Amino acid sequence: MASAATSVRTLLISDVHLGCKHAQVKACLDFLQSYQPEQIYLVGDFIDGWKCNKGWHWPDECNQILNHLEQLIREGTEVFYVPGNHDAFLRNADYLRMIPEAFSQVKIADEFVFETLQGWRLLITHGDLFDFFETRAQWVSRATAGVYDFVLSLNRWVNRRRVGSNPYGACAFLKDRVKRGVRFISSFESSIMQHARQRRCEGVVCGHIHTPAIVRRKDSIYFNTGDWVENCTGLVEHHDGTIRLESTYGTPKTLQLNPHERLAMRTRSASADDRSDWYYGDDTERFDGNAGVESEFEKVRQIAG
Repeated sequence: MASAATSVRTLLISDVHLGCKHAQVKACLDFLQSYQPEQIYLVGDFIDGWKCNKGWHWPDECNQILNHLEQLIREGTEVFYVPGNHDAFLRNADYLRMIPEAFSQVKIADEFVFETLQGWRLLITHGDLFDFFETRAQWVSRATAGVYDFVLSLNRWVNRRRVGSNPYGACAFLKDRVKRGVRFISSFESSIMQHARQRRCEGVVCGHIHTPAIVRRKDSIYFNTGDWVENCTGLVEHHDGTIRLESTYGTPKTLQLNPHERLAMRTRSASADDRSDWYYGDDTERFDGNAGVESEFEKVRQIAG
């Protein structure tokens, strides 16, 4: 018997690459089914459109993931979708008109501003729009995709008898080293954080580079959701405000944010509003934070006198 799903505030995943034979869709399905979220952010490359013409692979677990999302939507979960470079076709209005009715409520945009329970504003975007190679030399990414597929296949073959281990662990290590060079060349993280500050955000949630991370600096936060090919990771915001980077093969990371000052300001403002307009009973008594307590009948006598 399956255990009950854990109620959480937010799930954030990216780079599932449905349609790619190397996507670990069963692990992703297990992850999604273990939570009952109020909202889900699909942070790009959820579907691998690059495989449509060559190498398309769609096992039943892909349908199960879509069916599960459809069920969550019916139950009231809000779903937000940020296209990435592998599902950039969703940036085309013509393709959006082809979305099935069951997913018509999914909100699709290049970026969203998400506010955590503790009041921190986070910019959510896939990250490809801040990658030099994707914006100015995408041919490099496409040219190396075939090579990397071969490396993934080789890695899986080598690990085929290691039950329970990550079949793409070596590729995760290799890709992390390659992506470090990409980040250096394209100034990926600094560019994306600068854009977040322009949007009056204190942090970023992105994917794209398949390198899961939580980086806490003095006045900013960088989250990378990772992927469901090499790492199998996702972000979970719990109802107490804790944010965890869950990992199928690695050690989870936890971040407990303190309430942001904007949350305290809202609380003080709400308290002031409450104190300035308190009512007691049905008719005569009102507390006015500026004038004190007096009966409506006394007001009438003052006016008449």
